[in-house]
Amino acid sequence: MQNLQIMIVEDEYRIRVGLERFINDQPQCTIIGTYANGQEALDGWKHGKAAEVILTDIKMPIMDGLTLITELKEAGYTGEFLVLSGFDDFQYVQQALRNQVADYLLKPIDRKQLQDRLQLLYVKKQEMEQELERESQKQEQLQLLRALSDESSLADTQWTEIFPSGTYYTCRLQLQNFHQQKVKRDPVRFHQELSAVVRILNAELSKQWSASSFWWWWDQEQSFGLLVHTAEGNTSKIIDHLVRTLSHRSFFNVTASPGQILHELELLPAAMEAEQMEIKLQPVSAEVPYTETINVNIQNILHTLRFAFKQFVFDDLDTALKQLKEGLSAAESLESAIAILQSAGIEMLHDVSKRLPVNDVNRMLQKLGRNTNQALSAPEVLQGFENWTRDLAGMCTKLDKHSDLAAVEQAKAFIHHHVQEAITIEQVAAHVYMNPTYFCAYFKKHTKETVLQYVTKQRLELAKRRLEDTDDKVTKIADSVGYHDHKYFSKLFKKHTGFAPSEYRRLRR
Repeated sequence: MQNLQIMIVEDEYRIRVGLERFINDQPQCTIIGTYANGQEALDGWKHGKAAEVILTDIKMPIMDGLTLITELKEAGYTGEFLVLSGFDDFQYVQQALRNQVADYLLKPIDRKQLQDRLQLLYVKKQEMEQELERESQKQEQLQLLRALSDESSLADTQWTEIFPSGTYYTCRLQLQNFHQQKVKRDPVRFHQELSAVVRILNAELSKQWSASSFWWWWDQEQSFGLLVHTAEGNTSKIIDHLVRTLSHRSFFNVTASPGQILHELELLPAAMEAEQMEIKLQPVSAEVPYTETINVNIQNILHTLRFAFKQFVFDDLDTALKQLKEGLSAAESLESAIAILQSAGIEMLHDVSKRLPVNDVNRMLQKLGRNTNQALSAPEVLQGFENWTRDLAGMCTKLDKHSDLAAVEQAKAFIHHHVQEAITIEQVAAHVYMNPTYFCAYFKKHTKETVLQYVTKQRLELAKRRLEDTDDKVTKIADSVGYHDHKYFSKLFKKHTGFAPSEYRRLRR
């Protein structure tokens, strides 16, 4: 860290020289100028003497210390002042204190006291610089989180390095009645309420975690993402409390997705996509309309269907679907039947959404809406729901067949075949027909390493062979194993092998 930059302003030559010698002996201080009066010091500052501390006497000819302080502050100086004064100058000291100087020292100067004051200012400088660095890093992190695509390359993972290592919790919060309130309210009142949500959100999160441990960002007009660096097991309870507080203290109806624990941060893009799907599924399943039309028999049938998708056991599916069609064909209105089917479909889709590929969940959600549209006749709606349910069961059956050790071997084979490409976690997971987050947990359970660790190991092994067997440039080899950021490749290679790529080649030949 750079030393404390100090200017000395003192009209008495002997005192000025003594201060300069003493301060130069302090390891954390550097004198950048000495001046005999305030006017000289002001001119020196205006000509680029960027002092962080100005040590100034009060009584001086031409321009006194108090005038210097006033002139510098008006000119934009933001550093600290240490004021020197005689015993009889207390009225001037009072005025200096009103100008918010850091401290004052009586003449004759106690060297130990001066040393202590300078040390305190140096510590303050350190703390301010660290705070600025933390704030700069957080802004960089937030910018990255806002820009993250919904697919992240297994090669291009440098972005995770600007975050601390460890476990993360992520979820999405949404203002459900955003558009209704925007139309209903006066624009000024609406934006005031939106600002209140931001203030409450920051305050509530700050009660639980330090500023460097959580990040939140608007990712859509009416929803925002939340990422928390924590290993706490009660995070979901904290989020539930946050949602209740936001809903109670604003006119917005706030909901949150269930959230996910991430042991590998590179899974965040996939998790963000899954959270968005959770929000889509949540509103319909949160409230079942027309409950008065559901008799006990239909309730039992719906329970059978939901149980089938929770357990991935579809032996009774045909019977349940037949009974449901018969029971709902006698419904008093098509509208109530559609509401029941859509609610049941959303719940079944929600139960399997954490294991199915996100694109398939989104496609099935859209298809459910088309198959249960009010423009259709009652028989078409019932048949459409049956077809939709069978399609969903077929997807689950296909997934279940892949959910064994063969899926891990298939994933490894896919990685080996595409190791030179910028493949993504989503692509590998889709190859074995799994949800990315579920697949990554499954892969780690059976291999004792993450997907990223496995891919990195395969790429670096290939790079080592090419360094040993070819005369290709390091940049070409980096490209050939999927790393287009050559500096990152060299850094990663040295981290895993202990040698830079060129050093490794030299030692192996």
